[in-house]
Amino acid sequence: MIFDLDTDRVKNRPGIKWQRHGPDVMAAWVADMDVEVPDFIIDAIKKRIDTGGLGYDFYDEPIPVIEAFVNRMLAKFNWEISGDDVIRQHDVVQSIQWAINVLTEPGSGIVLQTPAYPPFYKSIEDLGRVVISNPLRVSDEHGWHLDFDHLSEVAKRSNVRTLMLCHPHNPCGVVFSESDLRTIYSIAEENDLLVISDEIHSDLVYEPNKHIPAASISDIAKQRTVTVTAATKTFNIAGLRMSFMHTASDKHGPLLKAIPPRLFGGINGLGQIATVAGWEYGDAWIAELLSGLDGNRQMLSELIVEHLPGVVYHQPKATYLSWLDCNDLGLGDDPGSVFLERASVRLNSGLDFGESGSGFVRLNFATSPELLTSTLERMGKIL
Repeated sequence: MIFDLDTDRVKNRPGIKWQRHGPDVMAAWVADMDVEVPDFIIDAIKKRIDTGGLGYDFYDEPIPVIEAFVNRMLAKFNWEISGDDVIRQHDVVQSIQWAINVLTEPGSGIVLQTPAYPPFYKSIEDLGRVVISNPLRVSDEHGWHLDFDHLSEVAKRSNVRTLMLCHPHNPCGVVFSESDLRTIYSIAEENDLLVISDEIHSDLVYEPNKHIPAASISDIAKQRTVTVTAATKTFNIAGLRMSFMHTASDKHGPLLKAIPPRLFGGINGLGQIATVAGWEYGDAWIAELLSGLDGNRQMLSELIVEHLPGVVYHQPKATYLSWLDCNDLGLGDDPGSVFLERASVRLNSGLDFGESGSGFVRLNFATSPELLTSTLERMGKIL
């Protein structure tokens, strides 16, 4: 079973998640899962290493990993694309910065659906653009959702030229429906906006929700969208540095492709091998993973009622990340720092996700039920 984990092995695993604070601190922060990398990926990497083939690859056309990406989008999402419109990258944030730098003007506004993944803010600000916030709304009936009235309002501002999506959304787990996407692109068309869509969590969607690639929704979307994605979240292989950027836009595509690819360096050969293996052999593994994650997100509801009464939690429709409202606990604007200091539990501070994150924490539940239970028990003991 994917979530039948060796606790000591997990706690002593190399990497920032568990090593930043040491094994005595429960690590429920950075978005790595605690699961083992699947055997079919390990086997593919070992096979390449065993041959001694760690030199330059020649990768004549067609490039295997681009073929794998094209085939995956068609098989999984019924999205037909051309490999000529795909650019290999090292990670999605690099692709986002490339798109912002090439396709937007300094000083222009980029709309974020907030709270938002912290590197989005830094990417926009470091490149001299301006963050425009469109706060998500929440209801007992529907959980987190887009505020289309406010989005329509801010999209009309004269300096706004770009709309950025995290689709599915990190940290709130929103999955944008076909209706949502059509409304988004109606607003984008009306205001002549570029859409940058980060779809790295697209495999991690819970039934009955479905991921729809944003660019696939219409011809308008096709012409306005740059999609960035990777297999690294799905298979827990972020350190192998392999991602994709896609656009079929007649306007934006030539500008992105005009950048010399060597400017950003060659792509990790083992990352490409792992990606191909994951998409070729990984469907059954993904199904088991989602089943375990689904169990954890539901168990988290029960653990919160038992150990953290007063915390508001809306089960995410996607991802393995939960966005917890701790404002009624009396722990101040940054409850994450209190849980670290007093409970030895490391969470992501909501303040890193923007102004609307005050009083919130992000908790990563991609671990064993035992470790998740221990985490919530520790958190509850400080109340």
